[in-house]
Amino acid sequence: MHSSSSRSKNVTRNIVFGFINRFFALLMPFIVRTVLIYRFGATYLGMNSLFASIFQMLSLTELGFGAAIVYSLYRPIAKEDTATVCAYLGTYRKIYRIIGCVILVAGLALMPTLPLLIKDSTVPGNMNLYIWYLLFLINAAISYLLFGYKTAIPSALQRNDLISRIDTVVLMGRSIVQIIFLLATDNFYFYLLASLFFTVLRNLLLSRLVERLYPQYVCRGSISNTQFAELKQLVYGLTLSKIRWLSRNAIDNICITAFIGLTMTAIYSNYFAIHSAVISISGILSGAMTASVGNSIVMESTEKTYHDMRRFNFLYMLLAGWATTCLLCLYQPFVKLWMGPDLMLGYPEVIALCLYFYVLKAGDMRWIYFEGAGLWWKARYVVIAEITCNIVLNILLAKYWGVLGIILATLISLFFINYIFEAWILFRQYFQNGKLHEFFVDQALYATVTATLAALCICICKKIPTDWGFFELPVRLILCTVSTAFFYFLVYHRTKRYQDAKVWLLNRYRTLYKAR
Repeated sequence: MHSSSSRSKNVTRNIVFGFINRFFALLMPFIVRTVLIYRFGATYLGMNSLFASIFQMLSLTELGFGAAIVYSLYRPIAKEDTATVCAYLGTYRKIYRIIGCVILVAGLALMPTLPLLIKDSTVPGNMNLYIWYLLFLINAAISYLLFGYKTAIPSALQRNDLISRIDTVVLMGRSIVQIIFLLATDNFYFYLLASLFFTVLRNLLLSRLVERLYPQYVCRGSISNTQFAELKQLVYGLTLSKIRWLSRNAIDNICITAFIGLTMTAIYSNYFAIHSAVISISGILSGAMTASVGNSIVMESTEKTYHDMRRFNFLYMLLAGWATTCLLCLYQPFVKLWMGPDLMLGYPEVIALCLYFYVLKAGDMRWIYFEGAGLWWKARYVVIAEITCNIVLNILLAKYWGVLGIILATLISLFFINYIFEAWILFRQYFQNGKLHEFFVDQALYATVTATLAALCICICKKIPTDWGFFELPVRLILCTVSTAFFYFLVYHRTKRYQDAKVWLLNRYRTLYKAR
């Protein structure tokens, strides 16, 4: 059984190592991407982005079993029921092996259609389209076939820091090797083979670590028919959620490649890489909390979990507002310095991407509790509606407005379907306290404050000379950060939510300081 103090300790540890991992996960791919574009050209990056999107689509065969298994492990782990944990792990291994084989077969079946997905039908350099694709295919399947199921154990035990440590080491090694290959050779296949090698290494290292730290958890026994039925229902709901995620991301790149071309795919993927990087940083906080929230939902009252969610949401939206403001003020000067003016999107696309980011973050804390309560199946019709709306709008708006239309398609379906209706499901199915209106009022306040802050920071940043080069970026960042801190204090310091969050943070700090 996990006490409140142990949950806080695990969350803190996950956040610390998660941030270390994210730092290198931002820095190293950024360097690799830069070397790749300057050494081989934007079309190589565009093709890589296309193949990555295709295999994100093929990963649908995972059907959400990973998250469903982790959710199913919360209760037996809290009750120290080792036999049930082992039975779920055995089921997970069988399923993952089937998934790996399905991805291989489905990937091979898609090979004849590859030329249809490229607008100009040309392959960069002297590369063979099908060998390039096969290396991506093997890399996608190997994680399922080689010990990928063991990630469920540290995730369910609130020890994502273990995964973060291994991922950091592997990421550093892979990036350094890939940079060496890109700079020292003219053979792009070496770059692709390095990715495959380090995927295998990551799975082997994680498997050894789990075996050493948790030898009691082995694949043994089988779950009951009732447990399997519950697992299937969770998986059905998660499958739809996964399709939704893919409709927001992978389909965007495929539509851009099909309607506009590989170069625009590369340009958009650069912006989206920055967008995803900031999301991944905020995801450290939400990911570190997920298992602890699941444990809290099992052990504590709904009224306490609602109070916790409201406090966490306030703190999280402060960070989201600051991040959105920084994105809006730093996006264009950063990309101009990084890739040059020829590989930039317009300001309307940047504003749309920032809005997309903020709406995603506005739903994060709600989603943590939604996921912790296992409500995926309850939201199945909402998910289907969002997927349908997003795909249809992607195709329609891409023809008229290009990249801007694709971003707007995702933003419209995300806000008007996902954000509103899934919040309603959470409060109706889990909290059941009639405070959905209070939640939306909170969110409206945070959005208004963020919009005002963003407008203020844009006006301030316009005063900075554009010929400062690199120094323009840290100056903009400092101005945005100082302005955000001052503005938030001015707006919130007399409110009850501010005082409650302040007391909670001070208590957490004292607890951690004493633990040291």
